Amino acid sequence: MKYIVKSNDMDWEPKFFPNEDQQYGEFKALWREHSMNQMEVRITRIPAHGTHTKYHAHTKEEEWFYVLSGSCHINIEGEWQVVETGDSIYKPPGDYHIFRNFGDQPCDVIMLGTNIEGSDVLRSEEPDPPSDIT
Repeated sequence: MKYIVKSNDMDWEPKFFPNEDQQYGEFKALWREHSMNQMEVRITRIPAHGTHTKYHAHTKEEEWFYVLSGSCHINIEGEWQVVETGDSIYKPPGDYHIFRNFGDQPCDVIMLGTNIEGSDVLRSEEPDPPSDIT
């Protein structure tokens, strides 16, 4: 267990889903460095013109996000919102969500989620992009 982790010294890890070749952004697994069990904390880089995940919901897990740098969109329950440096976002259990970057620069986000036993991940079709993007 480490009390202090120098995240600037950590390498970015590519994110893939099992049995897929497509990369979904990059992240720094802070929870792993700290040996955390009850919550998961990561810095996620959402690439320009990309995403870090698939449209999904956690049945029991709460999540909190903080935009460290850049800007991107988040869709929570079918509604797109622009988020930018300094914004704080809360997502309760059961709400479908995804970050998507329609811009030309990466967006770095701190993601904190509770580790709740028995929480499942549900997937759904991603909503269409916001009308001002298409």
